[in-house]
Amino acid sequence: MKVKGEGFTSKLGKQEAEAILNHHRFTLNELKAIIDACHTFVMSANITGQDTDKEKQKIISLILGVRLLEISGAALLVIESGMSNEANTLFRVFLDAYFVFANVCTNPEFITGYFKSDEAMRLKLMNSSKKHNSELFKKINTYADEQLKTELKQKITEEKIQTFNSYAYAENVGCSEIYDCMYRLMSASLHTTPRSLQKYMKKDKHGNIIEIKYHPTEDDIPQRIYDFAYFLIKILSGLKEIFGELNAEEIEAMTRRLEQSVIR
Repeated sequence: MKVKGEGFTSKLGKQEAEAILNHHRFTLNELKAIIDACHTFVMSANITGQDTDKEKQKIISLILGVRLLEISGAALLVIESGMSNEANTLFRVFLDAYFVFANVCTNPEFITGYFKSDEAMRLKLMNSSKKHNSELFKKINTYADEQLKTELKQKITEEKIQTFNSYAYAENVGCSEIYDCMYRLMSASLHTTPRSLQKYMKKDKHGNIIEIKYHPTEDDIPQRIYDFAYFLIKILSGLKEIFGELNAEEIEAMTRRLEQSVIR
């Protein structure tokens, strides 16, 4: 058994990735165009106040839009390197942010509860640190004494603060199917489950591993190119609607171009 390939960032790896992407260049170009359109919008957006719920909704949606653009930009670099597994990992991260974005766009009242969820995470981190006595946890354990934890726990109880919950966020906006399909499937690469290792091996008819693949592979890359583009169109649509600049014909045209790029 041998390791086949020279990696993903080697000269040969880049050539292999380029050959893979050449078959999907039209869809990839659409993804780049959609990223550019989102970039143009967030750079032109202007918010003059922060007092009303509507203004706060604009600000948080814009911050999330930038977050989603960073993930998409990272995914584009990964895709262009032929890193199929990491494209899946980043799409899972993308969906986490997308569910939050969708909630912010549809319900301004969601924002307060979302930010308060950080208090529940703080308490969880404090409780976890107490299990360790090493120097690494000394500062946090000194800071997070029992009084502070009791006060924080009381605040969480009194204000009915909920922890960050991607499934609940997905369900709130009618995306439970996306969660149970795409999100769960992408978790394999995020957590390095046995299923994610399949991409790195070749088996014989008896199930024996006869080759370890250390090079770009097409695998899920075409689907991820499409998925990032598809959801970014929705994100652009949501942002423009919140800012009162939605042009339905523009969004429909972008969607149509994306679909046409796949069937070429």
